[in-house]
Amino acid sequence: MPNLSIIPAAAVADSRLTDVHVRVLCAIGTHTNRLGGNVWASIATLAKESNLSERTVQRSLAALIEAGYIRKTERMGRTNLYDVMLDGGVSTESPTPVTTVTPPPSEQSPKRVKERYTLTGDDTQCMSYCWATFPKRDVPSPYPLFVVAYRDLRTAGVSCDDIAKAASSYAAYVTKNGTEQKYRKTIHRFYTDESWKTFCEQTVGGRTRDEWARSGQDVEEFDKMAAV
Repeated sequence: MPNLSIIPAAAVADSRLTDVHVRVLCAIGTHTNRLGGNVWASIATLAKESNLSERTVQRSLAALIEAGYIRKTERMGRTNLYDVMLDGGVSTESPTPVTTVTPPPSEQSPKRVKERYTLTGDDTQCMSYCWATFPKRDVPSPYPLFVVAYRDLRTAGVSCDDIAKAASSYAAYVTKNGTEQKYRKTIHRFYTDESWKTFCEQTVGGRTRDEWARSGQDVEEFDKMAAV
């Protein structure tokens, strides 16, 4: 599977798209030519590469077509042909017949779904800091997936300071331990598998507040030293 995915930048912050939609879009983007077209990957291939079920991929494709990020051309007896619309979310007339698919009714719970966080200027600065600070791997990490992971944390109420602190602490950890590039975490998984929480905790003398307390030392002293 290629290391890079060609997708429109607007899709990353589009509130109409879910994380699953973006994953499917990224999977399609790995098969495009430099102009975002000529994708004939099957549903089964896209499902495998995005680690989703085929039915979920089909629903996501319908949503992406509806939002104007994907153009679909049916080919009799062959796999469908897809084009990624690089102008992002704007419907474009095609010189060839295009079959659009109406998304099926949502299967979400009737409970009110929490609105996704809208990125601000402060978030842009924080993301730039994290991207520049986070230890690089031998294989490049996809920036769009990092943005999705970051936005999910902000939606959950995590502060910019905690997110940035986790990146800085992990960078210091990698430097201290001489971790090889191939063994370093990818930035988007670092923030999605909750590894960041370990590196976000305040430490004094290399120990967290809980470790300080378990050793029998005065936690008030810890708080004073941590505030310095």
